[in-house]
Amino acid sequence: MAPQRSGAGGRDEGERRAPHHRKDNMPLRIGTARAAPGRIKYGAYDLVAHPVGGADTMPVILAQGDPAGPVFWVLAGIHGPEHAGLQVIHRTITRDLVRRLYGTVIALPALNPAGLRTMKRQAYYHNGDPNRLWPDGKPHSAPSPDDDPPSSLEQAYGRVFEDIRQTGGYAVDLHNAWIGSVSFVFRDRVFYRNDGSPQERQAARAAALKVDSQVAAMCAAYGHAIVQEMPVKNYLSHKLHRSTTAAITNLLRLPAVTMELGTGEVPNPAIVRAAAAGLRNIMRWAGMLPGDPEPITGIPRPMPGFPCRRMSAPRVSAPCVIHHLCEAGDSIHAGQPLAEVRDMWGRPIAEKVIKSEHDGWVIGRNSGVLYYPGQPIYGLAVRDELKTVQPYPKDFFKS
Repeated sequence: MAPQRSGAGGRDEGERRAPHHRKDNMPLRIGTARAAPGRIKYGAYDLVAHPVGGADTMPVILAQGDPAGPVFWVLAGIHGPEHAGLQVIHRTITRDLVRRLYGTVIALPALNPAGLRTMKRQAYYHNGDPNRLWPDGKPHSAPSPDDDPPSSLEQAYGRVFEDIRQTGGYAVDLHNAWIGSVSFVFRDRVFYRNDGSPQERQAARAAALKVDSQVAAMCAAYGHAIVQEMPVKNYLSHKLHRSTTAAITNLLRLPAVTMELGTGEVPNPAIVRAAAAGLRNIMRWAGMLPGDPEPITGIPRPMPGFPCRRMSAPRVSAPCVIHHLCEAGDSIHAGQPLAEVRDMWGRPIAEKVIKSEHDGWVIGRNSGVLYYPGQPIYGLAVRDELKTVQPYPKDFFKS
């Protein structure tokens, strides 16, 4: 019996529901897994073939209730040392969930199996961050003998991307930040093309604003702290527009967000529980589960009352030993002391005390206490006055 699709905390239906539903009755198939109503099905997705034989495959989990409902992609494991997402998926996809589910959850818990095996951020068959391999919307140019072609891993992610395009729906990508950091959501910048006719520009901006509002609603439904991404210039120079969720949001116009679940190699059980509750709350927002949102408890939830973006700051001016004065989750204000600066003998040096230049809160302390000039000592969430929806730079599609 399909679950009731009401009772999501009294919110407006258009605000609550994700807009992308399956439009056909064909059974959904991802890799070797084929969805079945009322069942959890398992399979594998061919990723990269090895020259010595064999291949890397991604596990696939399909949890389906009423197949008429939305599709929710839950992705994890694209960085090898980040393990909390695996546990969140295991805690989220249960038989009880399927009994109440309106729609289908597609989980890929190991986007980078080579990195998971070797405990490395990247795969040994791709030289670079695997979360910078998703499409960017630029036209394909003729191959050059002087340039490396897309790696096998990038080609594989391209196939996954097309599967997401075919199913529609919405997505989350589960990550870990660093040791001792709080649980939070990264909200991507949303871009639109500002070329073409006035009608085309207006339509492109309207589509970007629409998906941005859906992303904001997803973040609110999840119930953890929210951090907006870097300013546009830095965002693009770090290739964050080629991350999983940015590609889904900007090219497919499907709402997608990145969850950072604190420490990676030794997951925090409280964060794992809170993240699983948050994913169920997103499903309630989307009309996939009945009932009111679950409370998010057991973790810090900094909410300063104004939008914040990420920043690595402050940075030290001299080689030094740092004594941090703040903890993850603490609120900060401009002028507040954040750290003491000392030499190896314990004597105050340089500015002696480093103070904050911003209002916001502490995502987490950077590892260690020995720092070289220019290194940041915290990950901060600082007041953000930039628009979340902006046009692509004029030369973006030409470069």
